Amino acid sequence: MVYCGKASEGCQSCRTRRIKCDKKRPECSQCIRVGKKCPGYRDQLSLMFRDESSKVIQKAQAQWGPAGSPPDDNPESSSQSSDPTNVILSSRRPSYPPTGSAPPIPTVATQQIVASKIPRRVEPNLDQRGLNFYVERYLLNHPDSPRTPEFMDAEAMRNVMIAVGLAGMSNLLGNKSMSLVARSKYVTALKQTGQLIASASRDYGAIVKPLRSIVTLALFEVVQGKGSRLSASSANTHIHGAIALSRSVLPIADSPNGGARGVLQLMFSMFIPSQMTDTPLPTGFFECLKLCKVLLQDCIESCAVDAAFAISRLLQLLLTTGQATPLDGQQQTDELIQQFLALDTVFDRIEQQLQAAYPFVELQIGEPSVALFRGKWHSYTEIWGARIWNHFRWARLLLGEYIIKFTVDYPLSSAPYISPSHKVRCYSTIRRIAEDMLISTPSHWHHPALDKETAKKYEAPGQGGAGAAGLPSLLWHLKVSACAPNVPLDFWDWAYDILQVVWKNMGMQHAQALAEVMEEHRKTLQKGMAGGSPVVVVVD
Repeated sequence: MVYCGKASEGCQSCRTRRIKCDKKRPECSQCIRVGKKCPGYRDQLSLMFRDESSKVIQKAQAQWGPAGSPPDDNPESSSQSSDPTNVILSSRRPSYPPTGSAPPIPTVATQQIVASKIPRRVEPNLDQRGLNFYVERYLLNHPDSPRTPEFMDAEAMRNVMIAVGLAGMSNLLGNKSMSLVARSKYVTALKQTGQLIASASRDYGAIVKPLRSIVTLALFEVVQGKGSRLSASSANTHIHGAIALSRSVLPIADSPNGGARGVLQLMFSMFIPSQMTDTPLPTGFFECLKLCKVLLQDCIESCAVDAAFAISRLLQLLLTTGQATPLDGQQQTDELIQQFLALDTVFDRIEQQLQAAYPFVELQIGEPSVALFRGKWHSYTEIWGARIWNHFRWARLLLGEYIIKFTVDYPLSSAPYISPSHKVRCYSTIRRIAEDMLISTPSHWHHPALDKETAKKYEAPGQGGAGAAGLPSLLWHLKVSACAPNVPLDFWDWAYDILQVVWKNMGMQHAQALAEVMEEHRKTLQKGMAGGSPVVVVVD
């Protein structure tokens, strides 16, 4: 695929007649005026990134000779072809004569064509390479790939896509200059997004473009960010802005449940950064949750809001635990443990509600696959439900880890409330939830080892067109599952391999940072086992 520039948006009839098309839908005014049926408009996304057309190839052949000429032996060209980013460029380039070879002896048919200089092949510029990389690695090959290209029309969106693409490329190539260009594009996109927001009217159609731009700005932070905690904090700032923008247009007319789904998806993505950075959720967050609860009233999906409230409560308890200094045997510690156990009961109830609202089936293949954990995968109705499940699973793992940790750190306070059988049940729940999280991976992300047809078989169908926007959360979920207490070692091995694949394929620093956290976690466990003492590590 090659970036071919922005294609004409006019209808086929207007382009054929070479007149200006007003691009109105469903039919343009020019066709209506002359009484013709408007043939409609072309898919801009497929036109902007397409193989070279036969017309272009014919022009190249007419100017420089037919395809099949000797390959370019230029060392510089050879080094370019080894560039990992060039795999996204079309292989159907016209062949050129080698620049160092002697010109052919003119014949009668060629005497009038004197090729004094043979130009080098035309390579895409830096912006085009960044955009190509983003489209191929971050946009198209994901379960939630976009169905329509309209969002790419905004200059802000184009610049932030270039920024993310160049950031990923610079990480893989170790190119600091490219990284600086990526940051510059990010700053430009940030300013342009602010201008879009300022000029947009407060209706859903007007905020879609700036909203997509904001989400992609957040993605940039985890692609170029140097640490999981720092990048999460920066990304969270953007997500908070996206929620505020979405909240300003709720309820959305002619949208199922007033558009509560889209806002909830953004709100769920705030939980991990909040827990990582020990930052309380803002007051506006809960006001927005209450509004979503009203919009989903009497709907089976209202359990998603209940799950969000429960996770919010868990994060508040974790923050309280971190700020306080509990002492074993004190009433304050006893009360804290009881609050965690009460929340555990709430999570049991919500899990049953989620099974009714977002059912899934576990399937298995006979042959092993690097893309499937233990050869299993989940079949979900849509990716929305798959994401709600994984956010819930992540929180359930955290809750279980802290309950286990209380039995180790506060044996006197926990003994009256956490029986040995309760502790065994807690370990069993952690293992089940962690395994489900790993099994669900191909529903959210296409492993590069899979062909397109097979990846489609495992994915959860998407609708939002967010591409890889949900991938950072998935990677964090995998890390938490792999580092959960008492899970088998193959959990860690498989999740670690996935993080490495994402890093090598997409250049996402977030994946590399999480892999390093996992390495430190395993070292801590190994030291604890060597010392003969029980170790429960909650990875932040």
